[in-house]
Amino acid sequence: MATVLTQGAADEGFLHQEANGGISREAVTLAAGTYAAGSVVISTGGSYQLATQALVDADEDGVATYAVVCRNASEAAAFEAAVIARHASVKSSELVTGTGLTVAEAKPLLAKTDIIVRDAA
Repeated sequence: MATVLTQGAADEGFLHQEANGGISREAVTLAAGTYAAGSVVISTGGSYQLATQALVDADEDGVATYAVVCRNASEAAAFEAAVIARHASVKSSELVTGTGLTVAEAKPLLAKTDIIVRDAA
C-alpha cells in the first residue's frame, strides 16, 4: 500500500509575482518568535513582528511599515530574515496575520509599500 504524505504550504507559496532584480526583497530583523512563510509583519521602528490588530491600532501616526516573511523561521532571539518589502503581488489565501487582524484589513496596509494582495489560487 502506498504511503500518503501531506505537505504543508511551500515557502514563498504566497508570492504571486515580484519585481525583477530582487528589488522586492529586503533583509530585516524579526523579533523572536515563529513565522510562517506569508506572515504579514509590522515595524514601528526597530524589529518587525507579526502584525496584530493591537499593533496596527497603536500606530496612530501611520508611520509603521509592513512586509511579508519569505520563509518559515523560528528563533528564540531577534534574527535577520528575508521579506517581501515592496513591488510585488501576493495571494490572499496564503497570508498569515496575527490576533484580531484579517487579511482584508492587511490589504490596504501592504498597499502602502506597493504589495498588492490578490484573491488568486
